[in-house]
Amino acid sequence: MYLLEYTPQALHDLQTIKAYIEENFGMSVASNKIKKLASTIRQLELFPHSGPPLRDLLAVASDYRYLVAGPNYVFYRIEKQSIKIVRVLNEQQNFIQILFGISNSSDSDSYWKES
Repeated sequence: MYLLEYTPQALHDLQTIKAYIEENFGMSVASNKIKKLASTIRQLELFPHSGPPLRDLLAVASDYRYLVAGPNYVFYRIEKQSIKIVRVLNEQQNFIQILFGISNSSDSDSYWKES
């Protein structure tokens, strides 16, 4: 069995998700959603390869894997006997920019707007 480790950013992501749900839907809903998300993440202890490699989705060299958990993506790496949870991001966030600093907008778009 693998040990789960969370980066500080991943812990902050979880706190932000919980705060957003609490503010918009109440404490009870937030508590249930976070428990469900945590349960999904804990499955990685037994099935670390259940999330596909991120490189299969993007043309970016990466050892990250991802897991879809409701409206969130859990990005993680397998490291020896541990699973490192790197980030937990909402599907509406630009994860390419957040994880790699790569913008998915083209420079040519701004060129045509500069007339």
